[in-house]
Amino acid sequence: MKIGKKIVIMGGSCAGKSTMAQNLSEKFSLPVLYLDLYDPYAVPAGKERDQRKQKINQVIQDTIEKDGWVIDGTYAWYAFEERLNKADTMILLLSPVYKRLWCYIRTCITKTKRHGRQGFSAKNFRWDHVWYMLRKKDAPYDLINKAIQEHPNLQVVKLKSHKEANEFLKSAQLKGR
Repeated sequence: MKIGKKIVIMGGSCAGKSTMAQNLSEKFSLPVLYLDLYDPYAVPAGKERDQRKQKINQVIQDTIEKDGWVIDGTYAWYAFEERLNKADTMILLLSPVYKRLWCYIRTCITKTKRHGRQGFSAKNFRWDHVWYMLRKKDAPYDLINKAIQEHPNLQVVKLKSHKEANEFLKSAQLKGR
């Protein structure tokens, strides 16, 4: 499958967005931006959170002005429209919640290295994150589906399992190459 070189990756928590971003970045020599690293809600309220809120939009703006990129993370409240307006490809990871929950638990227990947000481990396993994942929607799928409708030129690749994601990675090629 041929895809563009301005790629947004979206999906629920622990769907494999960071892994997909890293693999596409390596395969196509594209810079990657992990939005998790700038998540203001990953730190306690206060000065650092306020600084992260200011910085995340600027980092996104700087990234989307480049010729090619991969942005990992849904974060619909941070430059969502701007990212979609500049993107030519959206990869939407739709693995079931029970598989994503297992990935979260396994990562916490085994201390598996993650590409995006660092720090999932047994000592910081959070029941509130499990609850967040078990809610009906831990990603704003209504907003994503609306955005897909409003951006008809955006190529959308929907992947429903890790197997589909791996097959996509093997076959993906950049347009114009």
